[in-house]
Amino acid sequence: MTIYMTKVWGFDVSCGPLQFSTNGWRDRAREVLQPGDLVVLVGTKGEETAPRLQGRLLGMMEPTSEVAGSLDFELRTRAVDFDDEGNYRWPYALLNRRAWKFLEPRPLLEEISSRPFAMDSALGIVPLTADETEQIERLPKEEVALLAPVRAVARIEGEDVARRRAAPPPTTQRRGVMHLCRAPVYTYAMRIEGITATLFKIGWAFDYKKRERDFNLSSLPQLGGLRYRAAFYHLWDTAQAAYKMEQTILRKFDTQRHPSNREVVFGITYDALHSAWIEYLMRERINR
Repeated sequence: MTIYMTKVWGFDVSCGPLQFSTNGWRDRAREVLQPGDLVVLVGTKGEETAPRLQGRLLGMMEPTSEVAGSLDFELRTRAVDFDDEGNYRWPYALLNRRAWKFLEPRPLLEEISSRPFAMDSALGIVPLTADETEQIERLPKEEVALLAPVRAVARIEGEDVARRRAAPPPTTQRRGVMHLCRAPVYTYAMRIEGITATLFKIGWAFDYKKRERDFNLSSLPQLGGLRYRAAFYHLWDTAQAAYKMEQTILRKFDTQRHPSNREVVFGITYDALHSAWIEYLMRERINR
């Protein structure tokens, strides 16, 4: 078992994934990490880290080799966590098996090690010596919960499993969206093919694949009718969040909504819709 170290701007409970600024640094970590290895998180000495946390050992993770996207997690973010173009600074991640926080008084890194650490300790992970490892193993710590929203579960266990795990118990009473607000739901955009104009159906559904099949059963593309193909989809933790995205996208293209079906937009390009889609997801991340 090897203990590594990386520098961070903070440590939250519940704990998110092990994050990296580039795919290359994540790949390097995957190459060296073995089952059971640990990564200690140390607060940087920059102003981005709270003064009381600067230079201190904050927490520890047991990462896996399973890749993830940081934005799949409901992270607590600040404006400084995004660059000037609104991109999250550490979009690449590895899922964790376990995580711990060090108990007060949290020691300074310089109390554990007298050697200097280069920039790679901020961008990636660096191994600690046997003496440093021994000191860290003696530190009091407490296990914390892992942050694992439905989108992260879906990456490992499949989307159907993730949706069933978080779905509310069935009921015979129909209460509309509010009754199902706790269930994970997709916002989707489906391209409508078989017509010269470019059209997209925007909506939300608990199973966008089933919705696509249902549309095609009715439109009969095999007999020359329209065909629906999912272009974009995003899995939300609640129906309310999915509905909010649906309505925002539709309002953005309000003048191009089809008069016979207000959930269909026409005359827009794939790239224009994709840009609006990503812009909404990034704005939601910043707001949270």
